[in-house]
Amino acid sequence: MGKSTLKIFVISVLLILAMGFVYLKNKDASKSIEHNVSDKTLIKNAKQQIDSIKQSSFVEDTMMELIISLADDYDKHKNVGTKLSDIEIEKIEEKLNLTFPESYKLFLKYFGDGADLVYNVKVMKTSEATYITNQFKDLSEELSTEDETIQSSSLLSLTNKNNNEIAWYWVVDQSLDNNEWGLACFNSKNLSIEYTVENFTKWLEFLVKSKNNVVTELQNLENAGVSSDAITSSYLK
Repeated sequence: MGKSTLKIFVISVLLILAMGFVYLKNKDASKSIEHNVSDKTLIKNAKQQIDSIKQSSFVEDTMMELIISLADDYDKHKNVGTKLSDIEIEKIEEKLNLTFPESYKLFLKYFGDGADLVYNVKVMKTSEATYITNQFKDLSEELSTEDETIQSSSLLSLTNKNNNEIAWYWVVDQSLDNNEWGLACFNSKNLSIEYTVENFTKWLEFLVKSKNNVVTELQNLENAGVSSDAITSSYLK
């Protein structure tokens, strides 16, 4: 084989390999785009389903509006869990021996069972939920805030810790209407509660409003000299 023929052969092989690489790269990109579009479509379908439901309570109406906002911001979330059916939720409740807040059930049914990130918050799957006393063996039986004292044994995890060692926990109280438990922000560095929020609807409202995390929104309110209890967003007007 002459030098010129060999050169042409080598160039041809390189061109074929390059074209193959470009094809595979474009194919992978296409699959990624299709996957993202599919995820968005699922959420949009859920949104349409939500819009078609006649709400019977203030909590349901507010939660649906918040979930629609989450759906609109779907690109800002990461690895949202599958949506759960009523039967699946009941099985989880039986396993934990409790009944979830109605607001949280709507979140599980129409948004998803946790996510690696909802905006910038790591929301646990229901299967990962555990009481704080299982995580911190030497934790005091009572944790005090400026306004209340909370039994440590009532704290059930909702989120994973962030980079600042902060996580949110349900304050489980089965005696409340619809079990609309409060939430507590726990700092594992100093084993203390930094913030509390009245219920999951309000917690999610702060998250959607901030498009980042709940603590950031609460800190912004503090810096503005506004009590979180006094805040009423467009969802709650």
